[in-house]
Amino acid sequence: MADWVDWNLAAAIIFGLFILYFILRAFFKPLKIVFRVLLWTIAGGLAIFLYNLVGVGWGLAVGLNLISAFIVGMMGLPGLGALIVLKYLLV
Repeated sequence: MADWVDWNLAAAIIFGLFILYFILRAFFKPLKIVFRVLLWTIAGGLAIFLYNLVGVGWGLAVGLNLISAFIVGMMGLPGLGALIVLKYLLV
């Protein structure tokens, strides 16, 4: 009959699940930080886009790229202000 349990296979599966659990625990925090930074960068890009919609009427616009979106995402409105000042100081 096939009522015998293969203890080696059961131990290997349990060991594999433990290893998978510890690997996921090790990578969860860094991935959480990466996703948070990505979300902030998208929000910064949206803020620059909205500023450009309003500012283009007055001749004020900031280039929308990954670096500027990251700066505005990390710093918020002061970052947008810094980009505006830098743009007109360096022109």
